[in-house]
This record gives sequence, C-alpha cells and structure tokens, in this order.
Amino acid sequence: MTDPKGPELPHDGYDLHSETYVQNAHAVWKDIRSSGCPVAHSDLWGGSWLPTTYEDIHSVAQDPARFTSRAPEIAGQIPAIGAGLYLPPLTTDPPDHKIHRDLLEPYFTPARIVAIEPYARSKARELAEKLAANGGGDIGEDYSKPFVLSLLTRFLDVPDDRQDKFMDWAIRVLKYGPFDQELRKAAFDEAFSDLAQLLEERAENPGEDLVSHIARATIDGQPVSRKHKIGSLLLTILAGADTTWNALNASLNHLAEYPADRAKLAGEPGLLRTTAVEELLRVYAPLTIARVTTEDTCLRGRHIGAEERVILAYPAANRDPAVFENPDEVQLERKRNRHLTFGTGVHRCLGSHLARMEMRVAIEEWLKAIPNYERVSGTVKWSAGNARGPENVRIRVL
Repeated sequence: MTDPKGPELPHDGYDLHSETYVQNAHAVWKDIRSSGCPVAHSDLWGGSWLPTTYEDIHSVAQDPARFTSRAPEIAGQIPAIGAGLYLPPLTTDPPDHKIHRDLLEPYFTPARIVAIEPYARSKARELAEKLAANGGGDIGEDYSKPFVLSLLTRFLDVPDDRQDKFMDWAIRVLKYGPFDQELRKAAFDEAFSDLAQLLEERAENPGEDLVSHIARATIDGQPVSRKHKIGSLLLTILAGADTTWNALNASLNHLAEYPADRAKLAGEPGLLRTTAVEELLRVYAPLTIARVTTEDTCLRGRHIGAEERVILAYPAANRDPAVFENPDEVQLERKRNRHLTFGTGVHRCLGSHLARMEMRVAIEEWLKAIPNYERVSGTVKWSAGNARGPENVRIRVL
C-alpha cells in the first residue's frame, strides 16, 4: 500500500530530543534545506513536519486558515479540537485572535516600554556591576534570568518573590514540557492555581498594571471568562521570560567567543540602537513553535494530512542563504534583516518592543561594567523544547 506521505526521504525521522538535534539544530536544518527537499517528517514525539526554508516557514505562519495555532508545542500528543491549552491570543485564530490580542496590546506599546526603561537600566547595571565585582559568574543565573524576571515582575506589579515561580513554570513548560507531559501538566496546574488567586486579589484591589487590566477585562461588554484571564496572564509570563533570557544568554555568549564583536559594540554602543540587536536576534532566535493543519495540504510536494503538526523553526528561517548573505555569520552592521525571530502574520510577537529594549539595555550595561571577559565553562550545552538557548555559561572578567 502506498504511504500517503510519499516515500521516506534521507532526513525523515529527525529526533527533536536527540543530542544531535539539540546541540546542532542549525546543522540539521541546513542539511535538510540542501537535501533536495527542504521539508522533513518524523513520527517521533507525537509526529511532526519540519520545513526549513524562510519561504515555507513564512508561508505557513501567514496562513492561519490552513495552519491553526491552537496547539503550539513542538512535541507530544496533539490535543483534540477544544481540548488543548488555552493561551489567548497565542492559541486562537482569526477572527477571535484580534479581539484577544487587542485586549493586551495597550500594555505593550512603545510608550509603555519607554516608561519602564529607566528601571531596566538600573537593574541591568546593578547585576552587571555585581558580576564584575565578583570577577565572573554564570551569564544566565547571575544576569539574564534575574534581569528579565525582575522586569516581568515590575511589568505585572507583583512581588519579587514570585520570580522563582515564574522561572520554574517557564522552564518546565517550554524546555521540558514538550517531552514530559506529566511534568507539563503539574507545572500548568500550579500556575493556574496561583494565577487565579492573583487575579482575584487584583479584581478586589485593582491598580494600573496588566494583571488588574486582565482581571477586570470585558469583551463586547461581557466579563472575560476565568479560563481566558488565566491563559492570557500565563502567556504573558511564558512569552516574557524564557525566550528573552535565552536570546540574551546566547548574545552574551557570542560576545565572549568573538572579542572583535565585543570590542566593536563597546566602542560603538550606538550600533545596538540600529543594527546590532536585530542581528543578534536573527542569529540567536530562541523560539520554535508549532501549527496544526486544518485540512489535507501539500508543502514542497509532501502531502500532509489534516490534524498534523508543522513545526515553525524561526531560527532555521533566519539562517536561510536564499534570504541572508553569509547567514551563519554575525554581521553587527547588517542592513537588510527581515528576520522572523518575532514571527510574522497575525501572531507576530506582541512583546517585540519589550524584548528589543531588554536586549539593548542589558548588553549596553553589561559592556559598560564588563567590557572584557571570557568563557570558562567547557562546551556549551543548548536547551531543547520550544525555546532554545545556551545553558550554564560561566565567564571570567578580564
């Protein structure tokens, strides 16, 4: 009997949790892209299809009618329609998507980001100077994570003692969750319970923060459901934590490995406001996300059935040589940079202004306090799951 997917190709059967994929994902994507068919298939981890060109990834992301966002995790069993995790607007499609996005958008405007920048700069300076005084430390644990989480708690106007909870949820959901469904469920159960309590508190004693806004939100004059409120708040935490600190970890790790780039940014910090942050975001894009087909479809001649997972590896799109000259090189002054780090289409990242500001400020203050440093840890290990970044990167101040 003929396989409806067509004949198996050399790069089919990729393993998203294998050492080869986790540590060398870009090499895997490059091999698939140059194999003659840039779309691979695997039955592992719930099954998925993996396009690797900018054109295909962009096309899928722009087509919510055929590729729904209702199940964004890259591994695990695809939930039945209506039974999956509800994180609006991430997991909703048009026309509801715009309504759900509009509910949050006023809190992610450029003006709001400008208002929080002085706090971000003060926190980044404090953390960087402490690292400098100690002669070194771990980029993630001592800088990126506490910096990003401190901004998140400030943004939501919640106590700093919630930072550890936020970090724990993000890691268990985005890093381990796709490959361990019991761990994923436990993390979500804890998050839902805690956030429900927080929303109740803000409903009774509201402020001007995003949590209070969600707690009192209405759509067409009707109160938003409890499920919707918790999902939107959890999405804000997940999207605002793991992805940004992974991108920052990777960028600071890059500057440890490439002293010429480090010296260039230390000497010309203005590049961070023009091209450098965009280039670091392109090369070290952290997020891979999934779509689910709503009907039988075809991609590069490969037949994909309805209710199958298609993985959007935005980092793969950003390294496509058909779009980016010398795509594996970091060129801090790259002019044409249509990267997909924040996605594209209706689901383009709502927090892109915040992420850009965090990257710029964190790198500026780091280089002021630590203009010269080197990595002392061995081979860098990269994380698996929806968000990818280097782990346990220890540095020494020079």
